[in-house]
Amino acid sequence: MVVFSDLDRSIIYSKRFLGEDKSELEIEIYKNENISYISKKTVKLIKQLQRNIEFIPTTTRNIEQFKRIEFSKYDIDFKYAITSNGGNILVNGQIDSEYKDYINQKLKNSIHIDEIMKLLEEYKNIKGIKKIRKADNIFAYIVVDNKIFDLKYIELFINKIKDLNWETYINGTKIYFLPQELKKSTAIKYICDKFGYKNTFAIGDSIMDKDMLDFCRSSYLLRHGDLVNSLSKENKYIISRECGFRGSEEVLKCIMSYEENTI
Repeated sequence: MVVFSDLDRSIIYSKRFLGEDKSELEIEIYKNENISYISKKTVKLIKQLQRNIEFIPTTTRNIEQFKRIEFSKYDIDFKYAITSNGGNILVNGQIDSEYKDYINQKLKNSIHIDEIMKLLEEYKNIKGIKKIRKADNIFAYIVVDNKIFDLKYIELFINKIKDLNWETYINGTKIYFLPQELKKSTAIKYICDKFGYKNTFAIGDSIMDKDMLDFCRSSYLLRHGDLVNSLSKENKYIISRECGFRGSEEVLKCIMSYEENTI
């Protein structure tokens, strides 16, 4: 058994998810400020799962952003992690060079990131675009102010890069631009093929997780995520009853219960 889990808003959460008691644990500091939290119960459940199951963080965060999360502070370590939306696999914190060669070959089907950045630079002064970023030299994203930004401002750019084999994903205040082959499921399939995993679980909340959720055998979707609103009535996902920290705990308990019943 193996669990592939998104992180932000799936396992860890920002300040706005904190309850009045603020009893959750601090897990990420950025610019001297606590920006991410995890529940005590989630820490306990991940540790329990790791006794018999491989638990693999699977995130769109780049390597630097992933390493900011202080799981080790609570005695949680991961042998494997997928970062950069499937652009990198880390083994004991180091880039898997074999997979890197594999994914780089696949990415040749899309125009290089540098060309995308040149095109994107032309939109830097568009109203509502706060930041333009390149992640791990693989993909790009912009941070927008949804109060004043309109997607039609970059519609021409979106159509142009689609012809260059790049896809666009809207996720809250971030809009991602990724090569078509750059998917979480690409890295997941690679790991499953390499180690023979058949019984696969996924945890996610957003459109960035959809291909991962579709690929895995048992897929849990957090109710608070935007993906819930775009689902058809017929889908294979198990949707949590709870939201936020409690939703994460609920999903982990479900996986724990399944694991206990199969031993």
